[in-house]
Amino acid sequence: MGTGPDGVIDCAIIGGGMGGVYSGWRLATAADSKIPASGIHLFEMSDRIGGRLDTIRLPGMPHVPVELGGMRIMKSQSIIWALIHQLGFAPIPFPMGGSHNLAYLRAHRFQVGQYSDPTLVPYWLTEQERGKSPSQLVVQAIETIIPGATGMTNEQLRAACATATLNGFPLRQHGFWQVLLNLLSVEAYNLALDGGGFNTVLTNWNAAEAIPWYMEDWSTDPDATQYYSLPEGYEALPWRLRDDFVAAGGEVHLRQELIAFTRRRDGLYALTFHDHGIAHDHVVLARRLILAMPQRSLNRIAEHPLNRAGPTEFFTKPGVSELLSTVTGHALYKFALAYPQPWWHMLGLTSGDSVTDLPLRQVYYFETEGEQPGGDPNNTNSLLVAAYTDGVSVDYWEGVRSSGPPFETQPNPFVAADTPRLGDPYRISALMVAEAHRQLGEVHGLPDAPPPYAAAFRDWGDDPYGGGWHSWNIGVDTKAVMPRIVKPVAQDEVYVCGESYSTYQGWVEGALQTAEMMLTGHFGLAALDIGLASAA
Repeated sequence: MGTGPDGVIDCAIIGGGMGGVYSGWRLATAADSKIPASGIHLFEMSDRIGGRLDTIRLPGMPHVPVELGGMRIMKSQSIIWALIHQLGFAPIPFPMGGSHNLAYLRAHRFQVGQYSDPTLVPYWLTEQERGKSPSQLVVQAIETIIPGATGMTNEQLRAACATATLNGFPLRQHGFWQVLLNLLSVEAYNLALDGGGFNTVLTNWNAAEAIPWYMEDWSTDPDATQYYSLPEGYEALPWRLRDDFVAAGGEVHLRQELIAFTRRRDGLYALTFHDHGIAHDHVVLARRLILAMPQRSLNRIAEHPLNRAGPTEFFTKPGVSELLSTVTGHALYKFALAYPQPWWHMLGLTSGDSVTDLPLRQVYYFETEGEQPGGDPNNTNSLLVAAYTDGVSVDYWEGVRSSGPPFETQPNPFVAADTPRLGDPYRISALMVAEAHRQLGEVHGLPDAPPPYAAAFRDWGDDPYGGGWHSWNIGVDTKAVMPRIVKPVAQDEVYVCGESYSTYQGWVEGALQTAEMMLTGHFGLAALDIGLASAA
């Protein structure tokens, strides 16, 4: 392990997700960085870089990326949009389907373009609510409390939410669910929840944060809400940052879990790592420490039994635990199924998502291998993300997650019989696959659709992630908290960044946002030039 002449690392970065690898890349490559690249070391407890960006390929589809984590980008997310262009990536549109995609709610099947026909929508709505889609209902409620919200920029809307009140109380002291139930009928709320695809988005989290977060995806300008993806797979982004970081002189250490750290009298930090490769603990000294980790990972360090007198000293300092507890993590499952033919094409479904109130919740339609550059035109193996589910729906799948034997890939003309098994954490039970396929048949009205031949699964609620995304707790003043969480203790050279404590929770942009706050506010770096992709 390369260190300075005194055997000390200048900056230890803990976490190989986007917040960590981006921080390392910026510190190692920025012209105004005051830390030598050789003194920057990144430690990751798993055997891969990427965190909650996780791209795999299923057997028989080598040219079709399967995104089991984050999968899309918006132009309005200025840091990520600038970054991918600076690195030479060429994002492509991520189609979100159209009015022909399906809604299957309360055992009624109709096209999403038919929300305007109240006779097809099985909810008892008021006259003012009838004929509106789930998102239109939510926006109607938001416009009631923040008039003109649809015409505001994100910054303007945040300012309006900071001063808005409901029933005499500041908006941040209300939950989003509570606000919506003040402004919509119960049936309209249920339609917005069921038809929106996510269970946790409309639950009770800080309404002053939830409203601008929700409206980020709502605009009368189609270009502003167009999604994009990377044809190489989203995981290619952190890999590229890693490669450039290493080329500049930084070092990456995999399977190294930080389990405790203390500040010595000389000001250095003694970091205790567990090496998962050789099952051995060792200590590294560092001058600065960046914890690029989600909330659960931070809590794991604080709770580790090696901290003999309770939590690590840093976590007992005034205000630290309070800052870390300002957000809540949300469970998220994602699993993908591969089919020998894209049977959904017979229904005119080729892209985007269909939504249901069944535990599947969201179904995304992706590519066919033979239609991809370099793919065999005779290969019709096709990808479908069969469940993108969160909150209470996760409980349904948790019950069958490990029940019975694992699902085994089935050979077909483009999958060899000796294809290696997918390893943990991608394994999925045969019962889980069968149940997902049964629900797909019900959603699409095709109970005899051919069964899948391959499957993969990811549970982002597992340790050390603690959730696929995070939300601000009710009552939190995020404008005051965010600058503090980046450097929780003024006298310590310990920093925190990541999606958890951002205004773009659930997005890569959130990890980059907090990393930029940290790097520009405490490491002296000039902000990333977000104007460089404006013409792209």
